[in-house]
Amino acid sequence: MKRILLALALASSPGLAEESKPIATQVGDAMRPAAEAYGKGMQQLVNEFFAGSKGPMGEAARASLKAQDKREREANRGVRRTMRECIKPGNVIDDDVKECIDGLRERTW
Repeated sequence: MKRILLALALASSPGLAEESKPIATQVGDAMRPAAEAYGKGMQQLVNEFFAGSKGPMGEAARASLKAQDKREREANRGVRRTMRECIKPGNVIDDDVKECIDGLRERTW
C-alpha cells in the first residue's frame, strides 16, 4: 500500500508543481470521461429496459431513445446535398430524401 502511494506521489509531483488543483480534483478530472461513459451506458440500458413496457415510463423511454438517436445522427452527419441530388426517380420526395438532403443518409436509390 505504501509503495502504491509513493508511486502515485512521484508520478503526480510534476503535475502538482504546474497546477494548483488539489489531488482530489485532479483525480476527479481524470475519472470524468469514464464516469460519463458509464452514465451514458446505464441510461441507455435503463431506457431500453423501460421502452419495452406500456404506460408513461415506456413512452418516455421510447421518446428518449428516439431523441438520443437523432442527436447522434446529427452529430455524425455527412455533407448536405441539394434536393436535385437526392430526389428519387419519378420526382418522389419522402423522408429518405429529406435525410439525404440533411446529410443523414446516403443516396442509394
